[in-house]
Amino acid sequence: MDREISKGLFEVETPVYQLYDEIVEKYLGNGVVVTNMEPREQGSGDPCKGGIVRYYTKTSKEIYAKWFACGNVPEYGAVKYIGLIPRPGSLGGLFL
Repeated sequence: MDREISKGLFEVETPVYQLYDEIVEKYLGNGVVVTNMEPREQGSGDPCKGGIVRYYTKTSKEIYAKWFACGNVPEYGAVKYIGLIPRPGSLGGLFL
């Protein structure tokens, strides 16, 4: 079980490498901090090929501080914040 470190902000208890599609499937509706990112494949619209999700939230603006802090950890390599929030008209936010 992931640990809530502040209201609405969660730290992944056992972070593991996942492909981007797996990250979307598990964290859709959240903003995530991804470390150890592999560059995206040529021609892919995805922000990365995969990486390790360290933090996620639906509401907390504190995630930006975690993103910045992870960027200062050399062994985390490339770090990115990705908003996986569906928008009307997009897959997952389709209104019928």
